[in-house]
Amino acid sequence: MPTPLERLRRRYETTDKKCSACGYVDEGRNWESRTDGRQIVYRYVCPICDASREHTFTLG
Repeated sequence: MPTPLERLRRRYETTDKKCSACGYVDEGRNWESRTDGRQIVYRYVCPICDASREHTFTLG
């Protein structure tokens, strides 16, 4: 069973596919996640134009 953090990442990968900068629709799963124990950052970089998006959550 996936963790809540894995479910959130999957949500981004399946619903947030279109680059807002160039319009490219990415069917791959290119969201990365990292944490320092206090924050979780989900980041996507468009493979076409290198525009990036981030969603940051503070744990607490």
